[in-house]
Amino acid sequence: MSTKNTHIPEWLTVPFAGITPAPSQEKGQDLFPTGNWRSIRPVYRDKLPPCNNACGTNEKIQGYLDLVKRGKYLDAYALIKEDMPFPSVTGRVCYHPCEQACNRGKYDEAISIRAVERFLGDLGQALTNDVVKPGKPNGKKVAVVGSGPAGHSAAYQLARLGYKVTIFEKSPKAGGLNRGGIPDWVLPQNVLDREIERLEQLGITIKTGVEVGKDVTWDSLKKDYDACVLAVGLTEPNSVKAEGEDKNGVVYGLPFLRDIGMGTSKVKLGARVAVIGGGNTAIDCAREALRQGAAEVTMITVEGNANEMPASPEDLHDMLEEGVELMHGRAVTAVLGNGKVEALQLHKARFQGAINASPITVDREAPSERFAVDNVIIAVGQHASLNWLPAEFKNERGTIKMDKFGRLGNTNFFAAGDIAQVGSGQPLMVVNAVGDGKRVAFNLDKVVRGEKLEPRTIPVDVIFDLNRMNMTYFPHFPRIQQEMLPTKTRTKTQDEVIQPFTEEQAVEEANRCFSCGTCNACDNCYLVCPEPCIARPERSNGMYKILVDYCKGCRVCIEECPTGCLEGVPELDFDTGVVRMDTAFAISPGLHGRQAQELKNLGDRAPKNI
Repeated sequence: MSTKNTHIPEWLTVPFAGITPAPSQEKGQDLFPTGNWRSIRPVYRDKLPPCNNACGTNEKIQGYLDLVKRGKYLDAYALIKEDMPFPSVTGRVCYHPCEQACNRGKYDEAISIRAVERFLGDLGQALTNDVVKPGKPNGKKVAVVGSGPAGHSAAYQLARLGYKVTIFEKSPKAGGLNRGGIPDWVLPQNVLDREIERLEQLGITIKTGVEVGKDVTWDSLKKDYDACVLAVGLTEPNSVKAEGEDKNGVVYGLPFLRDIGMGTSKVKLGARVAVIGGGNTAIDCAREALRQGAAEVTMITVEGNANEMPASPEDLHDMLEEGVELMHGRAVTAVLGNGKVEALQLHKARFQGAINASPITVDREAPSERFAVDNVIIAVGQHASLNWLPAEFKNERGTIKMDKFGRLGNTNFFAAGDIAQVGSGQPLMVVNAVGDGKRVAFNLDKVVRGEKLEPRTIPVDVIFDLNRMNMTYFPHFPRIQQEMLPTKTRTKTQDEVIQPFTEEQAVEEANRCFSCGTCNACDNCYLVCPEPCIARPERSNGMYKILVDYCKGCRVCIEECPTGCLEGVPELDFDTGVVRMDTAFAISPGLHGRQAQELKNLGDRAPKNI
């Protein structure tokens, strides 16, 4: 029907089909939505990437990888610093549980997340001033006992919250386990020094050579500070309980590494060294022994084979590559020698369960073996030294008694790190200690401000299944391997064994990220929509919007989303409580309540006497 040259009353001049003047796009689309027959609505709903979920401190790994691949390195560094105070450290020492969880590992090879983190951490070290600033002072003082990973993390987050923080460290240098438990060829002293300097730039006071229980009492901590974090770690080495263990030439793993790290070591190793233990500290000791002049190093473990050892497989590989020998299924039952160790008495043994849980079964009926050595390094774990702690806060395991929030009773004292996690079943890793320190800092802040401590109950959808993403968009690309010093030369130096990524390598590796479950502004939905019903003010993560008035529910955007962040939700079950309209022009509240109001307004303007 044409209405050209026909007089139309003003109240009838509405943009219905066939009526002149033709409707503008703005008004016409308001009145004529076309998505009413849809049964499935596409919804942007970000999931949690498995790497973020597996990280002990829940770093926003997908986020900083996405920024790196876009060349926004400073933004990426600022993002990682929200959760991790020293990415230059964890980028070297972390056992990267994030990589073990990486979905890319099911497709070809996991992303080298730790190497990209180190790239960002080293970038941050080069900045004159860090991106992180102290929070607005709140007038409260907090003491942190211990400057290891957990204490460092707690102090960092508390300073960001506005607290005046003082760290007490028993050793002559700050750093805790990072200083005294990790060799220079993994974590150089100058890298750690720079991170300690960053703490001081936040206004944190670090007092070294101060021992709690001796130089600072429990009562003075209660009196002089509004709250306290105990991050004292597991500092005392375990014994193998072998006869003659006190002979000269027998040293213990953590003190051995700590004395070298602090520059106070007086140990001169002989040619033949045995390391007792199968964990990561034992591996560090064995590799360090080669660098301290030993000609032959043998690691003796109760585990029956390498697969049973708790050590990191890649560190084990590097150790064997450097020439350390392995002897499995043996327990030391005696240290032999006339005042000084000359040999070890070994018996066949079986390890029957988790560390610190099941006993070792030693076959004493079988003949013993004699193993000649000049030195023995015992590295079979550590325990806490808590003589200064009030008895009411000690548990039967010899660690600190606390609630699930890390709080000691009804006090303002909290515990964090290995001292809090030992026996929990969680691996004792630097990143887990950092995460624990971060969580305790926020819990402490709540208590000081008089808020109730409540567990997090946020439902989390971790996207583990590759079928939830569109793998068509991901070509296979090999993982970029970090270069290493040549095997023949690295035991002759304290230089870093593992080399850093170049900028090009970091970007290329970040580009391998699937961005599992998280919008990364790929523009697929925007480009494939046949209407189009996708709007975005700019091409940026999470800035896309569905124009639901016109979406037909064809699912093309859902099917073509590479990351799985788009999902189809049944219209009648949509979680905002809206109900689909029965007809396109129903004047009733519903899915298109805005359209209903527009039609009602038109009716209100019509003459009442017609």
